Amino acid sequence: MIFLNKIKRFGLFGTLMLALGSCSSPLKQMTYMHDAKIDELYPRMPLPPPYTIRPNDQLYISVVSENREETDFLNLSFSVGVGGAYGMELLTYLVDENGNISYPKLGEVYVAGLTLLEARDKIQKLVDHYVLNTSVVVKLANRTFTVLGDVNGGGLIQMPKNQYTIFEAIGAAGGVSDGGNRQKVRLIRETPEGTRIVNIDLTDDALLSSDYYYILPNDVIYVEPNNYRVYSTRTLPWLSQASFAASLLTTAFLILNLFK
Repeated sequence: MIFLNKIKRFGLFGTLMLALGSCSSPLKQMTYMHDAKIDELYPRMPLPPPYTIRPNDQLYISVVSENREETDFLNLSFSVGVGGAYGMELLTYLVDENGNISYPKLGEVYVAGLTLLEARDKIQKLVDHYVLNTSVVVKLANRTFTVLGDVNGGGLIQMPKNQYTIFEAIGAAGGVSDGGNRQKVRLIRETPEGTRIVNIDLTDDALLSSDYYYILPNDVIYVEPNNYRVYSTRTLPWLSQASFAASLLTTAFLILNLFK
């Protein structure tokens, strides 16, 4: 009887430890901007600097005038006979490794390092040599970002507007999963100087005043796994076996109690 009581205490202790080990992360780690103050007015952060064109970007460029026939030769859609139903993807100019685009009639135009407005003004001056009273439209066709890691849905995502926050980006990916670490979100950004990687804490309201509150086209966001995810049964198969053993012990205790 004493032996059975020892086994029972051991089994209950093991079951309790397994239960504690399987508990979810603290609420602070699961809540976005955990320390944010209600009804507090946070100062608006300056918008990020304008995006600068880089090699491998795809630019949508259109020359508009009152008389369409005057600008047909300057528009890709008419010069190659591609209809608008095919979308913007087939009406773009690829920026080559040297930073140039090959534009009909205008030749090679260097655009790398320019903002979209600067590129528009540069092309406008070239167009004015051929046709006056026109308007040049330049847009970035590959306005996308990527979300990876422990989110409910990720991948390559379209960026529908210029001002896009990190929370909107995470939301577009379905939010951070239960296995994701909201305190360790890596943002990878390509800059003219090289690749920059920073850590973002989604639970800290200081993010509202951070330079990385707004994301930029081509940013990559990676959500690391939390401790529970790392030490889950997926990475430690023995834990599932221990849970099974504890269940057997609990069942045995119940059967023994029936025959007391």
